[in-house]
Amino acid sequence: MKRFFSRIFAVGLISALLLGVFSFGGAFAAQSGADDNSLNGKNWMSGIPDGRYLCEINLPGTHDSATAYCKNSTGNEVMLFGRSVFKSGEYAKTQSLTLAEQLNAGVRYLDLRFSAKQGELFLCHGNNEKVAAVNKILGVLRFFDPVSVLSKRAKTSFPDVDTEFYAYEDEACTVPLTGDSVFGQIKAFLQENPSETLIITAKKENGDTEAFLQLFKAQIETLKTEINPSTGQAYLYTENGNGVYTKMPTLSEARGKIILMTPFYEEVQAGDMLDAKNGAGETDFMGMTFHYENHWSVPSYLKTKYAECFLKEFSTEMSKDPEQHLTTANVLKTNASVVLIQNPHTIAQRVSDSLYSQNKLTKGRYYGWIMGDFMTEEICSAIWRTNYFGFEL
Repeated sequence: MKRFFSRIFAVGLISALLLGVFSFGGAFAAQSGADDNSLNGKNWMSGIPDGRYLCEINLPGTHDSATAYCKNSTGNEVMLFGRSVFKSGEYAKTQSLTLAEQLNAGVRYLDLRFSAKQGELFLCHGNNEKVAAVNKILGVLRFFDPVSVLSKRAKTSFPDVDTEFYAYEDEACTVPLTGDSVFGQIKAFLQENPSETLIITAKKENGDTEAFLQLFKAQIETLKTEINPSTGQAYLYTENGNGVYTKMPTLSEARGKIILMTPFYEEVQAGDMLDAKNGAGETDFMGMTFHYENHWSVPSYLKTKYAECFLKEFSTEMSKDPEQHLTTANVLKTNASVVLIQNPHTIAQRVSDSLYSQNKLTKGRYYGWIMGDFMTEEICSAIWRTNYFGFEL
């Protein structure tokens, strides 16, 4: 899990998770079983054969998915003496599409961060642990504020630096985005589009762990038992009734369902977790080994270089024998942020131009799960269309 962090009065973003597995034409790419023109962002998985393993599908995802509309207690600004000294909101926001818009655009991997407050789960990004020392100092200044000449002249107090950004349903940030709302939107999408499956990472971003687990377990139990009327099966994927995953499912096993990633899979007895650390290496998920490139604290030119090299190297290696069933997969992060130098949007623009522009992704080649910041319908389309050869829109 990549944490939102701050240095003194600055907020930095921990960026995106990308998962990728690639291969050439015949073995993994699909001649569409549906009419080409009938495939779109809502139903693109409907043209992929039932027997395809989920890790063999190229699919787009988003990092910190619920940040289209988000706000902290200081209005997304760091204020000193009544003046804005840093636009912290620029480092908290990593998406421009709402969750519903992402799903309709073709996103099939959501990264959801939660905080438990007042007996309810809320979507959020970031916590105040990294700035605790700074806020202690500001607390001392507030204590002496009545005798502080500087503070009197400024006619203001010293507010905390707030790096906890909560997600909202609306652009005006008046309706908080809750766990009930998010899972309600997800279930509605799967009911309307039973050919699709969603991979969801669910983590605790801040707040009390026990309170989170109690509320999260209730959500998971509902997903385990509530039936999708379009499939006649529960919304949460399980292995023959067993909640903890040990093997990668085929698409037929996962259609209309949620695949759960959570670091609390043992506590809730559901899902599994793919732990891609900072840097490059290997990790396991659902019984498979994943290669990953996950350099999140680098500027855009290095991020672009890492991503391009990783895609070329591993996709070439894994495409040598398309008839052999995959035993490994790839994890790649496309975006990052460097505090005070580049925000997520700046980095996303450069990386996206490098990876997705001018038809740089080849149809029929195996790319896997791709998660990034500021994903658009165009980028999603460029990714999911690679599952099909002879496919033109």
